[in-house]
Amino acid sequence: MKGYLFIFFLAMNSISILSQTENQLIKENAPTVFINCWYCDMNFIKEQIPVINYVNDRKDSEIEILFTSRKTGAGGNEYTLYFYGNKTFEGVEDTIVFYTTPSESQDILRIKTVNAIKLGLVRYLAKTQLADKIIISFKTQQENKVIQEDDWDYWVFSTSINGNFNGQERNNYYYFNGSVTASRTTEELKLKFRFYNSYNESQFKFDSPNGEIKYTSISRSQNFNAYLYFAIDNNWSWGVEAEASKSTFLNIDYSFNISPAIEFNVFPYSESNKKQLRISYRASPTFNKYLSETIFFKTKEFLISQELDLDFTLIEPWGTTDISLSGANYFQDIRKYELEVYTSLSWQLFKGFSFSIYGGYSKIRNQIYLPRAGASYEEVLLQRKQLETGYSYWGGFGISFTFGSIYNNIVNPRFGAGGGGTTIIISN
Repeated sequence: MKGYLFIFFLAMNSISILSQTENQLIKENAPTVFINCWYCDMNFIKEQIPVINYVNDRKDSEIEILFTSRKTGAGGNEYTLYFYGNKTFEGVEDTIVFYTTPSESQDILRIKTVNAIKLGLVRYLAKTQLADKIIISFKTQQENKVIQEDDWDYWVFSTSINGNFNGQERNNYYYFNGSVTASRTTEELKLKFRFYNSYNESQFKFDSPNGEIKYTSISRSQNFNAYLYFAIDNNWSWGVEAEASKSTFLNIDYSFNISPAIEFNVFPYSESNKKQLRISYRASPTFNKYLSETIFFKTKEFLISQELDLDFTLIEPWGTTDISLSGANYFQDIRKYELEVYTSLSWQLFKGFSFSIYGGYSKIRNQIYLPRAGASYEEVLLQRKQLETGYSYWGGFGISFTFGSIYNNIVNPRFGAGGGGTTIIISN
């Protein structure tokens, strides 16, 4: 009994000492900061900027930093940091922008991220007792620096090859895909060409009274896409899209279409980092040749379809909202149509409580390509053929509630994100 009491008091004393040590990590007179960024290396940020107090919830912060990003024409990213002042800094806001190139590593990204955060914090820290700890330095400007022209004239080329495979004694799976892309993006023009090819193979071995049976299923697809978009003003754009494709899954031997399109953004394109409400319309003359006769007794046909899309995105400190609506039909028969709605919400409803949900529903009446012969059991089970359906749906949700200490200053990388332990899997 005495031994247990000794261990108990020793443990309590150790916790008390650790608590006192951790309390010393809370910086006196330092502002509280909440960083709203899911891809940031928070341990690195805390190590490089140790003078502030990091908190777990935006409601506890005096300064909130919201990160957004979008692709650049060169294949890199534009990162925008929105600084919002709360409590003692109410109404003080700022915006910092930086860029990365495709060749820059993850380490370069996190260094640029830290520099951008430091730059944005200056106007806030200058009004606190930490002002005397701020040191500002500038790189020496090179005299007579010559501005070099872009030898590639904004053209960017990329190629990729990807694959995965797995297997057991009686089954094997292989998947490979590759793409080649060329693009050119300026303020007034967006031009892109892309070729994509994929190969999917599954092999199975079965025992039967007549011996071993081997079944192999293969699906292939190829796509070539061309996009040409022009800016009209800060709210309007127009363009042309073209596609050539082949797909065993969709019973397409080859298909060609060209689609004039126009788009209106209710908000200026310059504000697309935070909000968009885009309405687009396109008409698509299409020629299809099928691998096998369709349920409408067609081996080839020419069709004209139209599509109307509405996409809404809103990014705010309290959360992100995405909503899209889409409708399409064929001019030859308006009864052949498809309607789709998709919603994604990620909100912080109150302190410590976050809620996210996504889902979509599609009403399908335009499967003109379905083969009249149908699909075998193997093709159904392996999803090698598109099946007839009147609808499809998908979705998911998540709820998170966090409470306790508001501070998040400590960096402890031991055992990675968690600890060791044992995982027990129960199945029947």
